[in-house]
Amino acid sequence: MPSLGDHVFVPVTAISEPFITTFVQNSVSLGSIDATVPVSLLDSTLVAEIPADQLVAILGARYQHAVNEWLAAGLSLGVVGRVGTSTTTVLVEGLTGDLRYNLGWLVRLYQSNTLILSGSVKLGNHSATIINVQEWAESIGSEEDASLVNNRQSLRGAAGLQAGWGISRRFGLLGSVIMSYAESFDGQRANAWDSDVRLSFSYDLERDVSVPLGLALTGGRSGNNVDTDSETGVWFWTLRVATQSRSNFTIGLDLQNAYARSSTSRSDQHMMQFTFDMRYFY
Repeated sequence: MPSLGDHVFVPVTAISEPFITTFVQNSVSLGSIDATVPVSLLDSTLVAEIPADQLVAILGARYQHAVNEWLAAGLSLGVVGRVGTSTTTVLVEGLTGDLRYNLGWLVRLYQSNTLILSGSVKLGNHSATIINVQEWAESIGSEEDASLVNNRQSLRGAAGLQAGWGISRRFGLLGSVIMSYAESFDGQRANAWDSDVRLSFSYDLERDVSVPLGLALTGGRSGNNVDTDSETGVWFWTLRVATQSRSNFTIGLDLQNAYARSSTSRSDQHMMQFTFDMRYFY
């Protein structure tokens, strides 16, 4: 597992790491979204706001290969399913299936005994199939002809910096700043720039309690994505517990909380998610 100085870092899925390593990782996530959506008449008169809670399931896989000591190539794949928790929610919010993949390069720019700085570039695609009953029903009798099933895609390019600091044997710090440019996901918004800033604090618990575990607390903000309707960006924090009994294998459990405010419904959206993942280093 990656280390700087005397600190062995907890492998973190919630942040882009700066380390040039070879590994394979798979993950399973389950979560829920608590939100409200407006229900309106054909003349856009607001009738009511109803709960629109949803369940989310995510399958992920990632492979990174260290080409040499300063360059690594990576590929990631994610499959996302989202469905309402009630008949009303399904009618209003619909059903969504997503496929996301990214191809990228990581270049080490500087490294000392306790510090590392890397740069990255990525190219990704996000495609989704959306079944929206409410949008289709509202189009009946109007000039707009909405389809019941919609297929959407968005191509995204990103570049950023990732850094790590081995503070001591117990503690370490990771940080990342990423800028991206993406196509409009629904064709109604303009293509846009996006920003993503994250910090992760790593704690090697084995140094104090003789248990091969590591803790990591990650927080940050992802800006206004063109494939969402958030007006504040997405604020989040993630708590991770991971085994560190072997130098080349780790199992982790994440608890993530995220918050955003919808520009469409002007309502708060809160998400809680659990992620289980395994990573093997070569």
